[in-house]
Amino acid sequence: MIAASTRAITYLRSSYVSKKPVGYGYSGDESREFDLVSERIILRTLKEYLNDVVLVSEESGVSGEGSWIAIVDPVDGSVNFEAGIPIAAVSIGLARNSREVSIRDIEAAVVAEVFRDVIYYFDKQSGFRTIGLDIKRRSQPGRILLGYADSAKSFEPLVNIMKNYGSDIRLRSLGSAALDIIYVALGAALGFVDARAKLRNVDIAASVAIANHLGSYAYLCNGTDLTSMRIDKVHRLECVVVGYDNSVASYLLNMMGFRP
Repeated sequence: MIAASTRAITYLRSSYVSKKPVGYGYSGDESREFDLVSERIILRTLKEYLNDVVLVSEESGVSGEGSWIAIVDPVDGSVNFEAGIPIAAVSIGLARNSREVSIRDIEAAVVAEVFRDVIYYFDKQSGFRTIGLDIKRRSQPGRILLGYADSAKSFEPLVNIMKNYGSDIRLRSLGSAALDIIYVALGAALGFVDARAKLRNVDIAASVAIANHLGSYAYLCNGTDLTSMRIDKVHRLECVVVGYDNSVASYLLNMMGFRP
């Protein structure tokens, strides 16, 4: 997975990148050529190491056969990438292919920053590591809330949280949900909230697996543990909350009117 993400990023940083629209991906969002090329590079590299693998991707949906299943977002933060805003990532999670395989079954995951030489990864045997950045999980999280809204209704949960926290917390929207969740897991931010009903499991499966390993908790806003979300096909997520730890995640849900 490190090789796959590194090769994809090498392409994304090259002069060969095309931002030309090429239709709509499986999830219904507009795809650009760089999304598809990055996906092909990742799949080709995974097959090189694993032989056959089932790919679950934002662009192509579900394809292939094999004893492994890879859930992939070839460019998380593609709007940023197209605009030249330097916050985007390649996200890959890998699990044994089985019936009802879920995020908690992910055995290894990689979230690699496109614009910096930084890779976050873990596997169940060796734990969490980084490449290019010496960083550890903070003992106390920063007073930053990472969140997204695109309508008055989806902004309400953020308003409720901000009212309860008051001026002690800052709201930021970075543009890459995978990196947002990694930053929460490392303690750079307190939590992450997205109530737009636009996120998909391919966007955040790898980062949630890493965050869960580090001690963070992720929920759907109905209180369902997000690690129980299946990864054998693409799912849209209505509302997601991730907290630095379970007490933060539960508090955020309570302030939004939900309970884990």
